[in-house]
This record gives sequence, structure tokens and C-alpha cells, in this order.
Amino acid sequence: MRLVILWLHLVGAVVWIGGLAYQTHVLLPAARRGEVAPFAAAARRARPATWTAIALVVLTGFYNVTQLGPLERVIHTGAGVMLAGKFILVIAAASIAGQRDFAQVTLLRGALATNADPQPALRAIARMDRIVLVLALVIIYLGLAISRA
Repeated sequence: MRLVILWLHLVGAVVWIGGLAYQTHVLLPAARRGEVAPFAAAARRARPATWTAIALVVLTGFYNVTQLGPLERVIHTGAGVMLAGKFILVIAAASIAGQRDFAQVTLLRGALATNADPQPALRAIARMDRIVLVLALVIIYLGLAISRA
């Protein structure tokens, strides 16, 4: 059972971060060159998969924490501090992803519907995507460090 939960955790992380990396590095540059409608449609269609993956990462992450052993040992090895940092960064990444998906993508779609300038929303989305990708790298590092502690 532990291996299945760990596998689900990793698959959820890959879907979330992989999808974001694809949108950031493939679709967003095309949107900046004028192909905004396909990017907005892709971002909207990816939302259910993204948030399912985020929920999967969070839920399996809580289970994985229960498998680390007694709290005293976790704190003694230093994994407790790394775990707290990882929780904070996951909350930050999910919050930024929520702002991106439910505010900025909505603003982008509104700009497209009213023939307004989509560039401010695209810039905000690009900035948020970069932040989440950097946070993901740190989260992955902390996850590996915790598993080795």
C-alpha cells in the first residue's frame, strides 16, 4: 500500500508540474506571439487535471508524513524542519496556482471575449508560472532530503 501511495504522490506531482512546464515553455510563448485563444482554451481544459493532481499530491503527502515514524525521531533527524518548509511551499505553490487558474486565466478569457489587451494577464500568468516552477524544484529537493533523513 505504501508503494502505491508513493507512486500516486509522484504521478500527481508529475502531472501538476509537467503540465505547468508545458504550458509555460510551449504554449505561453505561442500566446505571446499572438495565439492567445489556444493558450486560454488549453489552460481552461487543463484545470480539472491540474487540481485533481494537486489534491492527489496533498492527500498522499499527508499519508506519507504518517509513514515517517515517531514524531520525536522525525524532529531529531532534522526532517521536521524540512517537512514544515515543504508544507509551507506547497501551500504557497497551490495558492499561486489558484490565483493563476481562477483569476488570471479568467481575466485572460474575458480580455479575449471583449477584444481587450490580453498581455497584462499573460504577463501575470508567466510570472506566476515561473514562481510555481521554482517552488516545485525546492519542494522536490526537500522531499528527497526528507526521504533520506
